[in-house]
Amino acid sequence: MKPVVYLTILSLAANVALAAWWLKGRPEPAPTAVVVTESEPDSRPGGIRFTPSGSGDASMAPLVARTSSNEPTWAELQTSDLKEFVRRLRAAGCPEETVRDIILAEVNRRYATLNRELWPEQNVVKPFWEVQKNDPTDYKRSRERSRRNRELQKEKSALLVELLGVDPEKELRKAEGQTDYVDYYERRVSFLPEEKREAVTQLLDEFDLKSQELSDRNRGLYDSQSRAERAVLEAQRLVALAQILTPQELREYELRQTQVASQLRSDLRSATVSREDYETIFDIRKRYGDSIYNYAELEGKEAREQATKNRESMEAELANALGPDKARQLKRSQDYAYNELNRLAQRNDLPADTATKVYDFKEAAETAAKQLRADTTLSDEQRKQALVEIRNAAQQSVQDTLGAHYSAYQRRNGWWLNNIAPAPRPTQR
Repeated sequence: MKPVVYLTILSLAANVALAAWWLKGRPEPAPTAVVVTESEPDSRPGGIRFTPSGSGDASMAPLVARTSSNEPTWAELQTSDLKEFVRRLRAAGCPEETVRDIILAEVNRRYATLNRELWPEQNVVKPFWEVQKNDPTDYKRSRERSRRNRELQKEKSALLVELLGVDPEKELRKAEGQTDYVDYYERRVSFLPEEKREAVTQLLDEFDLKSQELSDRNRGLYDSQSRAERAVLEAQRLVALAQILTPQELREYELRQTQVASQLRSDLRSATVSREDYETIFDIRKRYGDSIYNYAELEGKEAREQATKNRESMEAELANALGPDKARQLKRSQDYAYNELNRLAQRNDLPADTATKVYDFKEAAETAAKQLRADTTLSDEQRKQALVEIRNAAQQSVQDTLGAHYSAYQRRNGWWLNNIAPAPRPTQR
């Protein structure tokens, strides 16, 4: 081999060795920051974006993600001090929505523990053969637990507002178009000024306990003695409330929370009334109280007859105050047969006035039958024949109105036709 070739090969080998030595000894370059813009989300699993420090317009500064060497760990962010936890998350550039989610989960976890401690047996499944006993002590304990639970919920909401500026659960309900959750105990005083609600709630709790004790003492029996005792308790409750509420506030309470108000909510379920009409009905009903109810199995014939007279007197007052049309609508709404008929019409998509039509046929037929029975100029045979004719005419009108649904109506609520005149017996072949 020629000397020139040897020299060339040796030169190349020396250059390669020199390059290897130089690369090996060269210092590592500083890591380059990875810029993550709003249009380029961080794709790293669990990655957290960090905003750069320094002056300038923060809204225009790009979000810079740290490298793994200086990125804070979850252990470094987490702390049992919730205020400090929020501060660290925000300082780390954690999105506010994520801050809320993390803090809400932690707060709910802590309060779930408190609730379990408050009512440890709440989620214990009891044997199906163990019947729940009406123990006044258990009732009192349950009410106290409910009161404490309400306090915890208020406390939790206040803590969330303190930490985050808002209660995320309330905000979510608003976003979904839901009204804010109010439980039974809060709802019954929600119309009162905020500063009076707690005192009224405590007073009502005390009287609820007395009412439960009264019921237990009477073993649930609703006889004349029990009703008289309840009336006294109701009067005492109103006297006590009058020490806290203004006359107008007490009036608002009575319209919503008394026994008469509870009865009206049931009676008016099929009626539509204005507030003015409601107050008129309430005031008339309040004067009569329980005296319009027929406690047939307890009170005897005299009391039943008096209850009937009281109801007729009350209905006359209502007709005079509301007018005949509204009074008739009110009376219909309290009639079980009418409400059943209304449900039948709704279930089968019958015209909206179906129940009213049939009810009017019923009232007209019963009025005509009553007049016939009072007519002493008719013989028994004439009276009997006239009643059959009334029955047949009413039956035909009801059949025409209900069509294919007449048989279902007759089985459940057609008894009034037979009260006018017995149905003819089928011809035997």
